Amino acid sequence: MQQKWTNKLNNDEFNLIENDWYPLIKKNAMEKLKAQLHELGQELQSLNPQESFKISAGDRLQDLPYLVLDFPKIPNPQFTFVCRTLFWWGRGVQFQLIYRGANTQLYSRILSLAEPNDFILMGSNLWENDISTKAYKVLSELNASEKAEVIEQDFFKLVRFKPIKNKENIFEGLLAFYLQFANLAKD
Repeated sequence: MQQKWTNKLNNDEFNLIENDWYPLIKKNAMEKLKAQLHELGQELQSLNPQESFKISAGDRLQDLPYLVLDFPKIPNPQFTFVCRTLFWWGRGVQFQLIYRGANTQLYSRILSLAEPNDFILMGSNLWENDISTKAYKVLSELNASEKAEVIEQDFFKLVRFKPIKNKENIFEGLLAFYLQFANLAKD
């Protein structure tokens, strides 16, 4: 008697498991992206030598692989500032600016320098990364009341989304993004 399987593979799933190309290509792609992030981390560190960077990787950000470059490296849960670069498989690249602590003047300055298509976190979960959720709003769509709400928060998160268009420079614009905002807290 032959078993009747209720969890049959679809054609895409079957094609993936009958070949070895996907895991090998994914591994090579992630290694190359990680090397690019390492070079960027070194460039950022050369701009701010007293700080270090950290690269993290995983496979479970909404069930998708990801790489993260944090500069400066987050030393503890009470950190003040991080410029985070997130490569999210199939979802593009995000340059994130995260500040912790109430600072209405700083947050107002960031909003004034941000690009109209940047995303602002309106939700309460600082670690939310999915800009398609209602937790995020496009800066140009914020009304005065929402801007006031953002600058009154105990944290601030701005995200610049970059679709993957150019295989030679996946993280194009990161240094400019960092330089645009990093020195604001020091002024």
